[in-house]
Amino acid sequence: MMPRPTSLAWMFVALSAPACLAAHPIPEAERWATITHAGNAPHIVLGPTGLPYNQVGAVDHEYQISRTEVTGAEWFEFVQAYAPYVQEDAVNAFAFTSTSITIAGYRQYLLPAANADRPVEIGWHFAARYMNWLHNGKALTPAAFESGAYDTSTFGFNADNSFTDQVSHSPDARYWIPSVDEWIKAAHFDPDRYGDGVPGYWQYSNASDSPPAFGSPASGGGTSTGGRFNFPLPDVAAYPGTQSPWGLLDCSGGFSEWTEDAFYSEETGRPFARSIQGSSWRDRYSDSIMLHWDRIDGEQHASPVFLFGLRVARAVPGPGGVGVFFCALSFVMKRRRCSDEPLFSCRNLFDDVRLPRQ
Repeated sequence: MMPRPTSLAWMFVALSAPACLAAHPIPEAERWATITHAGNAPHIVLGPTGLPYNQVGAVDHEYQISRTEVTGAEWFEFVQAYAPYVQEDAVNAFAFTSTSITIAGYRQYLLPAANADRPVEIGWHFAARYMNWLHNGKALTPAAFESGAYDTSTFGFNADNSFTDQVSHSPDARYWIPSVDEWIKAAHFDPDRYGDGVPGYWQYSNASDSPPAFGSPASGGGTSTGGRFNFPLPDVAAYPGTQSPWGLLDCSGGFSEWTEDAFYSEETGRPFARSIQGSSWRDRYSDSIMLHWDRIDGEQHASPVFLFGLRVARAVPGPGGVGVFFCALSFVMKRRRCSDEPLFSCRNLFDDVRLPRQ
């Protein structure tokens, strides 16, 4: 039984459709890909001169990664939970709310039903807090958002715009933002690339050396990246025929995704940006650099305050572990829809919440 709201009832509008809000295009049992073959060899990236200059994709541990990007409904649950504690200067910031969630008032938010299953784009600092919240079992306490996977007390910027943030997740984190190598392995590495038991890497994340074809799901396209975007942003898992060797969806298209890897200044040695993987629906293959972003050697980076999508990595659940992430419902065509609900409304249903002192 949820406690009745008390002093903070004014902050939120009524929750109207909790069961529908929990919907996801993929049932829980199929939501995670377990990435095995720990200790796999890296892919050697060649530079313009043909000489090796980077190695990517080698991971020395097993892990799980979400098959889809975080959706509007999943992020909205986090926004509801963190709304009482978020700093004043971020209350209405897209880095916190994403562009999918509507501001309805002071610390009040609405999720349009059309955005429930679409991917979200958010800032890196809030992506890290999301991982903390998952790590702490979605607890509704201030501390649950500020430590666990990442110590947010380290978050800040120097005068030269480099950042002071903890760079990699804590060793005992249960959930975290995937590293570049974890993302690339899940998207491009195939244990049977060259035959049964002969591993290797594909150039693109559709288990192919050719990019998926641009187009809407209805027209038989394989990605929302690569042409004039004249149809609505598809839901996650809208292209079930475009999957990585491990079953990841939407590595091409949707939104480019955050990783936790940092880029460092050659002058100061300080980190100033985070690495981004995959392409976005805004990218066009007519631009050669956009095509490059979908390749295994694609490399881009951005300030942590910019907006990108997010995929979740986590530890493999132990024996007997339930490994629950979100409620499971039916897959794609069989799932319950909320087309008759124009908005999901947001309310935190817990007592005695106090805003942090500013």
